Amino acid sequence: MTRWKASGSHLLLSIVVIGGIALSAFLLWYPHALYRIAGLDRILLVMLGIDLTAGPLLTLILYRKGKRGLKFDLTVIALCQLAFLAYGLHTLWVARPVFLVATPQTFTLVFASEIDDADLAAAARPEWRRLSWTGPVLVGTRMPDDPEERRAVMEQFMAGGAGIERTPARYLDFARVAPDMLATAARPLDPATLQGADLRAAGSGPDRLRVVPIVSRRGEGRMLVDGQTGEPMRVLAR
Repeated sequence: MTRWKASGSHLLLSIVVIGGIALSAFLLWYPHALYRIAGLDRILLVMLGIDLTAGPLLTLILYRKGKRGLKFDLTVIALCQLAFLAYGLHTLWVARPVFLVATPQTFTLVFASEIDDADLAAAARPEWRRLSWTGPVLVGTRMPDDPEERRAVMEQFMAGGAGIERTPARYLDFARVAPDMLATAARPLDPATLQGADLRAAGSGPDRLRVVPIVSRRGEGRMLVDGQTGEPMRVLAR
C-alpha cells in the first residue's frame, strides 16, 4: 500500500467517524434547527481540522511500506487522534444545549457549561435538577412580581450573575409563560421570507404561526412557533 492510499483510507475512516458524531449531535441535541444559533458548525470544524491534521496528514508524512518501526508510528498517530477526538467529544458534551427557556420577550438557548450546580439543585421539579442528555428541556421563566425580589435579581445579574434564564431555581412550566410571550414578543409570519425546510415546517397554515426572537451566547435568530400554544417549531434561516 502506498502512502497516498494509506492516508486516503485514514481520511475516509476519519470522515465516517466524525460524520457519525456530527449526525448524532444534530439529531439528539439540536432539534428545531437550534444548531443555527448554537455555534455547532464552528465546534465541528475545529474537530474536523484537528483530527485531519492529527491523523491522515501524519499518516501521509510518515507512512512508507516496509519502514522499520512503522507499526509504532501508526500506533502513536492513532493514539494522538483518539486523544484529540476525546477532547472534541468532551467539548461537544459540555457545550450541548440543556434548556430552551421562554420569557415574555424571547427564547434563550442555555448550554450545559452555563448552569451552576447549586442553582440546578434548587430547581422546583426533579427533571430540571439534572442536565439533559437528550436535547434541551423546554421551560419558562419571568421576572418576579415582588419589587424587592425583582430588584435583588437585577442586582445579582449586574454583579455578574447568570440571569434568570440560566437559573433553574427560577424555572416555571412553559405553559405558564407562553401566553405572555405570544402577547408580547410574537410577530406574524411573512411566508414570503421562508424557503426550503423552513417553508415545509410552516406547512399549509402559516397564518396560524408566529415568529419569536431566540438568543444564545453564541448567536441569535428567529423561532417559528405555534400561534396558539407558543410551542417552538424551527429556528428560521436568516
